[in-house]
Amino acid sequence: MSAGAAWYVKDREGFVRDSVQSVVGELASSAAAEGLHIEQEQHEEWKSSVGVLQRELKHRASQIEILKSALAAPDLAAFRHVLLEFDFRRRGLRMDCILLGDGVIAVVEFKRSSLGALEREQVTNYAVNLVEFHEETQRLVNDEGAIVAPILALTGQANGSTAPFKPGFLRAPWGSVIAKPVECTGAALHTALRFVLSQRRTEAPIDCVRWLSARFAPSSTILDAAISLYGEHDVSAIAAHAAPVELIERCAAEVAEIAHKSLLDGTNRIVFVSGAPGAGKTLVGLQLAFDKRLRGEAVFVTGNAPLVEVLSAALKGAYKRRGRQAANAVAASGYAREDAARVIGMSTFKLVKAHAFLGDRGSHLGASDGRVVIFDEAQRTYREGRTVLGKPLAADEAQLILQSLEKSHPGGAVVVALIGHNQAINNGEMGIAAWFKAAEAHGWRFAISDETLALQEVVSSGQWADHPMRDALRIGHLPHSMRFYRNGDLERWADHVLNDRVEEAAQLARTLDDNGDTVWITRSLSDAREWIRGRRVGQERAGIIASGQARRLAAEGLFVDLKPDIANWMLMPTGDVRSANMLETVQNQYQIQGLELDYTLVCWDGDLRRSENGWSAWKMSGSKWRRDSELQIATNGYRVLLTRARKGMIVFVPRGDASMEDETRQPATYEEVASYLMRCGARPAAAATADSAPS
Repeated sequence: MSAGAAWYVKDREGFVRDSVQSVVGELASSAAAEGLHIEQEQHEEWKSSVGVLQRELKHRASQIEILKSALAAPDLAAFRHVLLEFDFRRRGLRMDCILLGDGVIAVVEFKRSSLGALEREQVTNYAVNLVEFHEETQRLVNDEGAIVAPILALTGQANGSTAPFKPGFLRAPWGSVIAKPVECTGAALHTALRFVLSQRRTEAPIDCVRWLSARFAPSSTILDAAISLYGEHDVSAIAAHAAPVELIERCAAEVAEIAHKSLLDGTNRIVFVSGAPGAGKTLVGLQLAFDKRLRGEAVFVTGNAPLVEVLSAALKGAYKRRGRQAANAVAASGYAREDAARVIGMSTFKLVKAHAFLGDRGSHLGASDGRVVIFDEAQRTYREGRTVLGKPLAADEAQLILQSLEKSHPGGAVVVALIGHNQAINNGEMGIAAWFKAAEAHGWRFAISDETLALQEVVSSGQWADHPMRDALRIGHLPHSMRFYRNGDLERWADHVLNDRVEEAAQLARTLDDNGDTVWITRSLSDAREWIRGRRVGQERAGIIASGQARRLAAEGLFVDLKPDIANWMLMPTGDVRSANMLETVQNQYQIQGLELDYTLVCWDGDLRRSENGWSAWKMSGSKWRRDSELQIATNGYRVLLTRARKGMIVFVPRGDASMEDETRQPATYEEVASYLMRCGARPAAAATADSAPS
């Protein structure tokens, strides 16, 4: 798979010949094929910008054909191909227009009104990203002397003042990028394009097919910068957990050795790393992604999109806080200190959301996307027939991934499958069995530890311990939670609660009490907020979390469908209304899985209920609750919620509607849950005194 794709590709003559309506129709068809909805404003924007381009490229086209051999100035005939809506997938960037010309790649962004610093930085960032990550662009600028030109065109006005064109290029290693974006009105786009051509250093032609099929290939300098910057950020610095951290490091080292071996001997392998929630699987994956021995071959991919957003924002923030230290790391990689901010912004390219990494519904990956693919939450791959990006999967997703890697990397590839057990929270997830099935079907060797093989979900999937394709892994399971830093028993308590083991839960709760780790329960949301505010200090994080099906929490002022920006929610300081610490907005299990807080306020709704027969799952359908058959999905969702706290947790169970006017909030439903949790050892918050609070 190429690094990106465009919704519309034509040579210049074909583009000029096409009607505006046919071009817009082709864009709309491409958008529909990707399952996107076209807003009317975007439709009008396309109409306007396409019309400007057609008029300007058609302007003097006949004279150019006759005079180009005689005139020194190549004019606009030098632009050979037009690419609209270019999606640079791995970078998550969608560019309005790319013009491929002799010796020049023009990145044109159309804006409807004024131009400012934000717009200039955006289009320059597009150009720099092509130089850093697009293999054919790198070859063209390094070997052929081609230039990359960022252009801003105003489509909302025919006339008006824009900044004068200014010659000159960025400093190395982006010396091929015009330093100041070329700004123009729609009517002056022709003049702007002529100026760009005047800045060329070569007239070497660009092969459109080769450019579109080029690989995603990080430059060596950005690789060095990313690894150096990552080395300055100690993601596993948790002093109170020397033993678990040591285990994480030993696990990462062993997996790295296996991956390195595959790169040398050409053998395809899957390496399984399992662990309890909060045990450090993600840290293992990140260490592998930035391991210097694997360099450009490793990429960290996750279906947990919020995790990537928070990690990326946190890493960028950490680099910026380090100031001179970060600038020194950037400079050591070949960049000027003044460019540190831009380099830091691009250095998170190894952290990728699965939908940006997988190709057409999982069927193919980019040949340059790395021979070592680290899948976080690998148990979440989907089975054949599941709709992904608007179309059903042709086979189990794990099999499609292995097929793609075999095609892209015939010399050996590695999948590091990070498996969280008891964490399936979506319909259609296959669990670890999907990877065993795929490995057997494709003849891949797999490395797995005895501890992972002993997990119930592995035992139930078949006999794998003595399989001829199995290699032993000494350290492949991380049993110690690093999340609830005082006592890892919280995860076991949640497991007892969700599996109807009341006596075991109550006994374990007494241990939690003795260690000062009591699980509190309240029927008052305001009391729950006060409980957290009385404990959280300094830069500690606290937040409200609830099930994605907890829609009747709306009566309490909590809206689980709102989905605030997760990076801001997790990282903004107290006082910022976007911050989780304000205890105003709520995140659900899909957003919070893989993340953690110091203190959590877990809200329980009628989607998971108690009765004499145990737990039952429910979903809102219209204005009523309906029984849901996916009980395991529901309980695993609450398992995620109950295991997000590092220091303390309080559970809020509403009282319901005592007037009985609202049948969706019957008091008995909530009373059953609250009573059960207290039988399992949760203590009423009214019993929490000042000296029971953590010191």
